[in-house]
Amino acid sequence: MTENEPIKTVSDGITFLSTGRYYDGINRWVAHKLKDGDNDAIDYAARQIAKLLPQNAVLVPIPGHHGKAEQTMQLARAISSYTHLPIVDALRGIERDSQYDAKKRGQTLSAEDMGFYRHKDLPSNRTPYLIDNVVDTGNTAKAAIKALGSGTVASFAMSDTLLQREETRCLHR
Repeated sequence: MTENEPIKTVSDGITFLSTGRYYDGINRWVAHKLKDGDNDAIDYAARQIAKLLPQNAVLVPIPGHHGKAEQTMQLARAISSYTHLPIVDALRGIERDSQYDAKKRGQTLSAEDMGFYRHKDLPSNRTPYLIDNVVDTGNTAKAAIKALGSGTVASFAMSDTLLQREETRCLHR
C-alpha cells in the first residue's frame, strides 16, 4: 500500500474501510486534530471518507466513551455535507473509560463494557456505514455493529493493529 491508499479489510465478518494508515503522511496529525474538534481536520477527513461511500449508505456515527456520538457525529455531518447521505444517530452506549485509557492500563474493553444498544431504527432501503475517526483493534466498531445488527465501518485512518491481526490469520489458514 502506498501513502493514503484506501484500505479494505474484513475481520470477524465485518468489512472495514479506511482512507489510509494511521502512521502514513499527515494521518496521525489529522486524527489527533479530529479528537480536538478541529474544523479543518474534520473537513479534510470528511472529503476523504466521502470518496469511499456508496449512494445507498446511511451514516451511523459510533458513540464515544461518554455514550453518545460526539466527535463522530461532527465527522458524519461533514461527510453528509459532501455526499447528501442521511445520518441516523442510532446507537448509544454506557459512559465508560476510553479504549485509549484502557489500553494504557493493559486492558481491552469488551462489547459488554461499551454497552452499545440501538435506540433508533434505520431506513430499510439503505446500507449502514458506521463512522469512526480511527480504527485500531476494531473492537469498538465490532461492538457497534453487533448492537446495530449489520453494517460496514468507514474510518479516516486505520492503525496496523487490525491489519496485522488479519494478515496473521491469513497466514495461519
